[in-house]
Amino acid sequence: MPAISSTRKYLTIFIVLGALFLAWIGVNKWQYGKMPWEMLKEANNRLNQEATSGVESEATTSNETKPQAPQAARQATMKDIAGKIGDLSPAKPVLGGKWYVTRFWFVSDGNNYAYVEYEDGHIMGRILVSAGEKSSAYKVVAYFEPGESDWALKQGEDTMAGKPLDLYEFDESKNEWVKKN
Repeated sequence: MPAISSTRKYLTIFIVLGALFLAWIGVNKWQYGKMPWEMLKEANNRLNQEATSGVESEATTSNETKPQAPQAARQATMKDIAGKIGDLSPAKPVLGGKWYVTRFWFVSDGNNYAYVEYEDGHIMGRILVSAGEKSSAYKVVAYFEPGESDWALKQGEDTMAGKPLDLYEFDESKNEWVKKN
C-alpha cells in the first residue's frame, strides 16, 4: 500500500507542475499574444542583430575616421629607399651581388614606418625603417633574416609587431609600387 500512496504523490506533483506550465503558457499568450518560446526566439534574434550591427557600425566608423595615407608620399619614400637599400642594409650582399627591394610593408596608419624586404639573388633580408623629419632621413629600427617559418629578428627591436600592414610590390608594367592588399 505505501507504493500506491507514493505513486499518487508523484502523480499529484506532476499534475500540479503541468497545470503551472499550462497556466504560464496561457498567461504569456494572453498578455503578449505569443507563446513563450516564440518570445525567447525573438529576443535571441534581437540580441544577435544588436551584436552584429554594433560590430558593423564600429568597423564603418573606424574606416571612416581612419586617415588615408597619401599614396604619392609612399611612392616617393619607396623609390628613395629602393635607391638607398645598399646603404640601409646592415648586411652586405654576397657573391658580388647588389641589393634590390622586393616588397614594402607600410604600417597601415601612416607613412612613418615600413618593413622593407630585399635580396641580392642569393640571400634575403628585411629591415624595419622609420622615416625621420626630413623626407630622405631613414633610421633602421630592426634587422631580420629569414627564419624557419618567418623573419627572425637579428638586431634592434620590432616596435611595429602585430600592427596592420599595407603590402606594396613593384609592377614593372606600370613602373611603380602597387598596393596588393
